[in-house]
Amino acid sequence: MVRRRLPLALLALAFVVSGRSPTEAARTEPQLVAGDLAFPTNMAMAPDGRIFYTEKDTGDIRIIAGGRVLPQPFDHVDVIEGAETGLLGIALHPNFPAQPWVYVYYSDAADGRNRLIRILADGDAGTQRQNLIDGLSTANGYHNGGDLVFGLDGSLFLSLGEAHEAQRAQDPNDIGGKVIRIRADGTLAPDNPFGPDNPVYSLGHRNSFGLCVDPADGDLWETENGPGSDDEVNLVVAGANYGWPEQLGPGGASPFVDPVVAYRRIIVPTGCAVWGGDLFVGSYATGLLHRISLPAVPGAAVDEVVARFDQGITDVVSGPDGDLYVATAGAIWRFVGDAASMSPIPVPSPSVPPGAGGSGDPRGTTRLL
Repeated sequence: MVRRRLPLALLALAFVVSGRSPTEAARTEPQLVAGDLAFPTNMAMAPDGRIFYTEKDTGDIRIIAGGRVLPQPFDHVDVIEGAETGLLGIALHPNFPAQPWVYVYYSDAADGRNRLIRILADGDAGTQRQNLIDGLSTANGYHNGGDLVFGLDGSLFLSLGEAHEAQRAQDPNDIGGKVIRIRADGTLAPDNPFGPDNPVYSLGHRNSFGLCVDPADGDLWETENGPGSDDEVNLVVAGANYGWPEQLGPGGASPFVDPVVAYRRIIVPTGCAVWGGDLFVGSYATGLLHRISLPAVPGAAVDEVVARFDQGITDVVSGPDGDLYVATAGAIWRFVGDAASMSPIPVPSPSVPPGAGGSGDPRGTTRLL
């Protein structure tokens, strides 16, 4: 168990004044890339500009190229529909297309288990498949995890929920409620914190919907859904324990690693991406896009809302073209420009029940209403 405590910032409410106002900076508005989509859950960007994305309940892996959705799917897998199951995650090999592998995580209709496979790409079509990991049972339909991201060292990170069995999250020999790390060929990374025969990278997670890597320093970020409060944004460290089910949000003097941000009211954080040095996090519950500054000086971070969508956000990706891409429940959008051009927007303050707080926790926790 890791007992180090990460430096945390004291923040105010989700709409935080950061020295800029909506009238002081030009607004960067999203551009529609593709609409009328069948619930895109995850995106992966190819160096040539193609967007690979997954459709939750159809089981289709599709490609956007030249500004249009190609008529034929890249590939198809049979998935369990409904709840939080389906086609959930996608990533491209870091040397794609020289190494033309497409990694996919889905709930397999054949045996009721979540599965990680990789598919060999031949142009815009998938060919042979390799099974990499047979994951958790999907019997209850919830807390499946499924986001994929490659680290700067070429290893693959995968978030796994605890399948609604909370005790699994604290067992380092159970992949439920974990972030795991493997090599690109599916073999175990020998330097994992719990030994060369264990894929677990971090533990104590509940229900993660987002993983992203900072291209500048390799930091791994994770978004996590709480049961009724304390949705989290975590900086994931090898061997660290993030507390579930023993701890929700910040824990003071506990041995668990505190979240960098904890939202007291549920926002359902999903995809994340580091763009222009800031962390962008989407909310499925509100359709709001959050920007969290990642300053070098602890205590100076700010969370602010910079965009609002009519549908819940499912994924956020920084593209190789320098733009920021956002998937919602029915469309994919793009922000052209840079993070500095995205000024905050006003967000009405929610009504606060007696006794609730929405400011910096006295222990130094980033806690928002």
